[in-house]
Amino acid sequence: MRVVRFPARPTRVADDIRAALTSLGRGGNVVGGVAVLGVTPPESDLEVDAVLVLPRGVFVVVGVDLPDPAMTLTAPLHQEWKADGWPLVRPGQDGDGGGDASARPTVNPGLAALALAGCFADRIHAVDSTVPVGVVIAVGPYVETVEQPPDDLAGPVRILYPTASAFMKATDALPAAARPLTTTQARAVLRDLAPTATDLDDATLSAEGFAATQPTSGEPPTPPPSGTPPTARSVRIPPAPPSPATQHQHRDSPRRRVALAGAALLVVVVVAITILTVSSREAPTPASVEESAGGVATVDVGGVPFSPVAKDAATRCEPHHAVGDVQAFLLDHGCVELLRGSFTTRVDGRTVSVSVGAVTFPDAEVADRFEELAAGPGTGVLTDIATEAGRWAHSVPTFEGATYTTRRDGATVRTVLAQVEAGADETPAQDSTSRVAQAALDLPLR
Repeated sequence: MRVVRFPARPTRVADDIRAALTSLGRGGNVVGGVAVLGVTPPESDLEVDAVLVLPRGVFVVVGVDLPDPAMTLTAPLHQEWKADGWPLVRPGQDGDGGGDASARPTVNPGLAALALAGCFADRIHAVDSTVPVGVVIAVGPYVETVEQPPDDLAGPVRILYPTASAFMKATDALPAAARPLTTTQARAVLRDLAPTATDLDDATLSAEGFAATQPTSGEPPTPPPSGTPPTARSVRIPPAPPSPATQHQHRDSPRRRVALAGAALLVVVVVAITILTVSSREAPTPASVEESAGGVATVDVGGVPFSPVAKDAATRCEPHHAVGDVQAFLLDHGCVELLRGSFTTRVDGRTVSVSVGAVTFPDAEVADRFEELAAGPGTGVLTDIATEAGRWAHSVPTFEGATYTTRRDGATVRTVLAQVEAGADETPAQDSTSRVAQAALDLPLR
């Protein structure tokens, strides 16, 4: 999945949405498609957290900020929402309704989210009525489990806390089209929602799973008449009954459970790494990659043997070198040199994938500010060179939930991600992967 970023962040959960989507990785092997973040269509007052233009259709992602984190959110589309068994309340509203439950207004922030998504669906179907449209209502600051009624799950709307795996599962909510959307269809939808995000050529869109547009006899395809009803592949968003409920809950209140706050922090550390970020005006420069080959000795650092997978060196920072706020910092301040390396090692009989980056700045003061930003949760990371260059021999690590560490040496900041192979029945102890990450800080990247 390619990601196109715009500044708008309509909700507080927008950062979690961005982190989850950027961690999906580019190419059509996982999800594919193009994710546009912070969508504000021209000549409209609409604004939404993200729109996912996928080979199987389009998802409109609307963020909803809950008053507090929750272990369980009961979220029917058209009835009252409850967090851990307690009805949601609006900011400034007394939760007990003065002792009279009937006097307490029903709160369902999903209604306004559905209405907003419906406006986007109307725009998309005005461009091409055959494109299936689904909705993701992404809730935060943290929800362990979202419960939707079976009848709601039969439709194209999913309510979730934004993680990469949750988004992957949500894509199944769209009915499979007879064939993937074509590159022409994808570009038409992108042009309407975000005109500056349409510089992706056919080869790029095809790599994301879109079908090549078949040439006709020389005449462009005729769009369906305005009165033509949507085809069987179109999905109508369930209409929401009138409700005074507002979309976003912005009440500042203490966390109900310390454990929930800890869980929220843990999930925010989800690392967005495997994506090539697309700029509307800047194309990524080709990476110079050194692959490991048979006979290349492993590198032993601190008693940990590392096998090189790929390396890259650049004399300036480009958009594809990082994601999130880390990317923005590098583009704003520049760098003298950026080195990246990918490695593997074994811990407790399990393969550990390691991604290392080293950024050198003009002076130590800028490096210190960068290290402070990079060490924070949910701020983005340097992208993995082996993923970018397609050099992982087996499964591509997502680095979601990876052990992460940073270190500054003068004007150079190093970052390390270490993740146990996917599908491992047992994972090494945290101190083992931490030892790998600490050792990787001293790996040679040239």
